[in-house]
Amino acid sequence: MSLSPNIRWAVPSVSLGKHSSHTLERKISAAAGNGFNGIEIVFNELIQHARNHDQTPVASAAQINSLCQIHSITILSVNALKNFEEVALALALGTRIIQVPSMFLPDSTSGEDIIISELQALADLAAKHDLEIAYAAVAFAKHNPLWQDSLRITKAVNRPNFRICLDSYHILGKLWGDACAEDGRIAGGDETVAKSMVEFLKSCPKELVAYIQLSDASRWQPPLSMNDPAFNELEVEDARLLWSRVARPFPFEAPGYFPVADIAKIWLAEYGWDGWVS
Repeated sequence: MSLSPNIRWAVPSVSLGKHSSHTLERKISAAAGNGFNGIEIVFNELIQHARNHDQTPVASAAQINSLCQIHSITILSVNALKNFEEVALALALGTRIIQVPSMFLPDSTSGEDIIISELQALADLAAKHDLEIAYAAVAFAKHNPLWQDSLRITKAVNRPNFRICLDSYHILGKLWGDACAEDGRIAGGDETVAKSMVEFLKSCPKELVAYIQLSDASRWQPPLSMNDPAFNELEVEDARLLWSRVARPFPFEAPGYFPVADIAKIWLAEYGWDGWVS
């Protein structure tokens, strides 16, 4: 498999540990020291950094920006915006990209005209500050959970600074994996994913993709029960949301079992992606 030499590799800050000792400072140092070109800063971690240092989130963002410059590592994005709150943080961080998920809260609107109008307003606000929106279709979304949805929405928003964030977990978590199944799989998932990727290669222009995320998932053994008390901590009772929060190892890291390699081959080789991969 031949990869473009222009690919740049990033890592989300949340993927570098959740223990209280795993500070953003340590994560940035670890990312830079292990060959990554960039890092995605997760909103909740930035808020925690501000609390730990008794300062505003914007002040923390400025500190993290300076630290990344010292380590010669790019802040690829800040994620994930849910309520227009991250523009000031993105500016202080020095990143150009804000990641926005498709909505998963139960009271969120299903009206596509409203969704598109609000995303256009967000893109226009971001454009005033030379920022870009990366729209991610998440597997547990109430509306627009598929990459096809994100492509349709992106075309409808029709703004040059509004593009797609592709994530292998959300595609495979929606079409292939089932945390509640004995074998951890959706029946017919291989065929469904294969058809989805054929459609992707035919229909998704590279210029509409902001960046790509590759992540795996751990198989629940025993299978996840919807009575699990862990659901009490979530915004919505969805197995794919819990899975996303607590059981997403790096690609090829045990005990991951999603067919990430298949999607990586399609995106990085057949599709010829030559931008950021996180």
